[in-house]
Amino acid sequence: MVLIPAEKIYFKIGEVAEAVGVRTSVLRFWETEFSFLKPVKSGSGQRLYSKNEIDLLLQVKQLLYDEKYTIEGVKKKLSSKVRRAGNDSTDCSSSPYDDKTSLLKTVRSELILLRESL
Repeated sequence: MVLIPAEKIYFKIGEVAEAVGVRTSVLRFWETEFSFLKPVKSGSGQRLYSKNEIDLLLQVKQLLYDEKYTIEGVKKKLSSKVRRAGNDSTDCSSSPYDDKTSLLKTVRSELILLRESL
């Protein structure tokens, strides 16, 4: 498992898969099974996960793999927890691009990564 950098707000699916310790296909499957997992998508369609979603994914993994819950059991256990947390926090359905500054920072960081890979 990899530590999540504190300065980042959103993480790509490959980074999240490595941090959680599962394959990207497992993450995509979990998205179809658990309605509380809804990563936003970038303009290019790439999934972007928040730190809260990574925490949820770690909980899902622990419940499924360590505590041997069924998928339905995880849905019941975490859906009520997510609803309660949603009442206490701000709207989670907003896009990371609602704020133009956030969009520019994301584009800049992706351009830097692209430049470094050349």
